[in-house]
Amino acid sequence: MRRIFGRHQVQSTTSSTSPTTESDITVHFPPENDVQVSVFSQVFARLESRFNHFRTITHDPNARVAAIYAIDKETGEQLKAVDAAKLPIHSRLTRRNALTPISLLPPEILARVFHFLVFEDPACSREKNLGWIRATHVCQFWHQVALDDSSLWAKISGVSENTKLISEMLARARNAPLVIDIYLRGESGLETLRMFPPHLSHTRELRLHGPSIHNSDGVRGICGREAPALEHFELRALVKSSITSRDLGGTTLFKGRAPRLRTFSLFQILVPWSLIPHGQLTHLNIVLIKEVFTTNIPLCGDLNQLIDLLVNCPGLEILALERCLPSQLAQFPHGQTIHLPRLSRFCLVGSGSCITNLMKMLKLPSSTRLHLHFTSENTSAHNVHPLLPIVSAQLQGPASVEFKNLSLTFGCMYHPLKMTASTSVPASRIHQFQGFEDDTDDNDEFVLSFDEIRELGPRIDLLEGVCKVLPISNLEFLSICAFRSLNWVELFKRCTKLTTLQLIGHRTSSLVRALTTPKVTDTRRGWNWKKRRDSRDRTPGQLASDTAVHAQPPIFPKLKFLSLNGLDFSEKEDLSGILFDVVEKGLRQRKASRKTPLRMLRIDDCAISTRRANALQKLVKEFHWDGKDVFNEYEDADDHDLEMDPLSDSD
Repeated sequence: MRRIFGRHQVQSTTSSTSPTTESDITVHFPPENDVQVSVFSQVFARLESRFNHFRTITHDPNARVAAIYAIDKETGEQLKAVDAAKLPIHSRLTRRNALTPISLLPPEILARVFHFLVFEDPACSREKNLGWIRATHVCQFWHQVALDDSSLWAKISGVSENTKLISEMLARARNAPLVIDIYLRGESGLETLRMFPPHLSHTRELRLHGPSIHNSDGVRGICGREAPALEHFELRALVKSSITSRDLGGTTLFKGRAPRLRTFSLFQILVPWSLIPHGQLTHLNIVLIKEVFTTNIPLCGDLNQLIDLLVNCPGLEILALERCLPSQLAQFPHGQTIHLPRLSRFCLVGSGSCITNLMKMLKLPSSTRLHLHFTSENTSAHNVHPLLPIVSAQLQGPASVEFKNLSLTFGCMYHPLKMTASTSVPASRIHQFQGFEDDTDDNDEFVLSFDEIRELGPRIDLLEGVCKVLPISNLEFLSICAFRSLNWVELFKRCTKLTTLQLIGHRTSSLVRALTTPKVTDTRRGWNWKKRRDSRDRTPGQLASDTAVHAQPPIFPKLKFLSLNGLDFSEKEDLSGILFDVVEKGLRQRKASRKTPLRMLRIDDCAISTRRANALQKLVKEFHWDGKDVFNEYEDADDHDLEMDPLSDSD
């Protein structure tokens, strides 16, 4: 059998055919540490002797109890002797570790290394996960260096199930500024929340995810204390379990004592505007999943409190109010002017009338990024039109804005009308379309979207109005995803500097056809019969004037990159013909002109045959095709000569 004392193993060998006796026991020790080996040998021999002795005693219960007590007493005494014998070994190992290169580093350098490890592998990130703390188990020196630096223990993040670890880290952090980011789960959530109030005085960042009405007592205990060092506060409740001001307690958060608070975020938390700390805020985010209009919740009822909050926070840089605008804004014609000179990003989600009336009250820098999302309301879409002059004035401030990138989604009535614009061209010339519900890029300077406007007329009016308002004359990148036909040429005819065009959906084919110069025709009666005779009587200038009336130049003369997605190249239009013929003709025209050749063509998810794709490939320098050979029953390739000279004049 084998027993372990400290780091030394004691092995006894016995015969497999005879019972074990004291004389059969052979003890083996490592050759080093003779003194410690002698002590362990004596202790083990005495314990084995006692064990064999008491094993032979009678089965009398009293005798057995007395024997157990005697063994426990003597074992305790002998273990103390073993611990005393281990001290010289530990001392020797400590001296040995002190000579290794890593132990020669100054404690400050080693602590700095630990800080990088904290960033890479934080503790508490998962249940029963020590993370970086495992490094403190390497040796006594590392353990002591970590204990001496309280800031290593000040970053507490992860899940609430690690209650023992969180408690120990709070103790070891001592008075260091705390950064807490915890996901509250189950019954451990309330236990974890109750640990934080005593440490709120030196908490710099506090982010709590998932609190519900079941652990609102813990949230109330935190919000009811002063927070003199708190700079960032975020409270994200469960979607199905909102927290109200009654759950937070009191009439002010942190007893009105949070002088350093800069960032304040509430997600699915219903509180009065007056409860939010005023003064030094730079980031304010109030987000609700759906709008709530009720007199029991002051958040949606008191417009004066919202105005007072914004007036007293002139240093705001980011402001997001989603589905939380007071209902009074719907009938509020115009009010006090609110100056927010440092605002860089402004996000509003709500009804059209509320957003419009709030925008009338605000005075913002022209560089402010506007993200406006109009939700449904019991009014017609024409109520949004008063916003367009406000947006126009906003973009045409002292520092005028010129957009270079525009993305438009114009789907069916069940999808939002969405438009995003920015002053920078994307790094990738061609985006990969993912669907209608793509997340908006935070770098977009302007985002405008409308929900629940199902009538086609108002949707078209809104789109036309916005395109007229936006400064898009210098546009270089344009992406359109549409499943409704519109007069795209009229909307974007002034974008003469466009170099990249991405069209998604078969309803954009009208814009594809406009990329080709139409044939020059003359409708004068008898022109074909008297062509040669009339040309003798008219000057060259008169002839050019006649033909110019009927010739329309192609749209986007500087186009270099073209991406087509979801189009049917067999689609036929009475005036211009089959789409493939029009595209092929346009590519030939642009290739023949050295000033406007198309550099790249990309085709994805389109109804096109391999033969036709190969024909288009010959007309561009770069060609990308997903290889999907789709044969359309209306496609008749024999009617088209696909092998003609690409530079020939077939018009």
